Amino acid sequence: MDVSGEEVEAITESNSFVDQITLELLMNKSQYHKYVSKNNPDEFNKLQTQYDEIARYKDDILEVTEELLTNRYKNITTEVNDAFDGYVKTVINYFKMKEIENKNEYNKQDDEVDVLFDNVHEQSEPAIRERSVWGKSIIKRNKH
Repeated sequence: MDVSGEEVEAITESNSFVDQITLELLMNKSQYHKYVSKNNPDEFNKLQTQYDEIARYKDDILEVTEELLTNRYKNITTEVNDAFDGYVKTVINYFKMKEIENKNEYNKQDDEVDVLFDNVHEQSEPAIRERSVWGKSIIKRNKH
């Protein structure tokens, strides 16, 4: 099997893409941020610029969001309105899932104790004497 340099480069590039996606999806944000700051300074600078822009435009973002929530027919731009609609649908689904999670009986630990035979009381003697096949009652003796 003869592999050219271009094929090896394509495989390596593909693997690095898969590795990058895996890191982004499986690491929490703070760990990923630390990883990127050490291993990919260009990407770190892009992320830092994005965070700075969010901080800079935070009040304007909140104002537009409130405006779109109070006036659903307000048209900012098609892109903003479509993104906002997707965001709202996602947040509503999140709240619905939280409601279902809170109603779930399996999540309530306080209501019941998970003990088998919790209400069973031991009796020292049987209340009803058992009958023998031969007509007399059976007498059981405890071994000491």
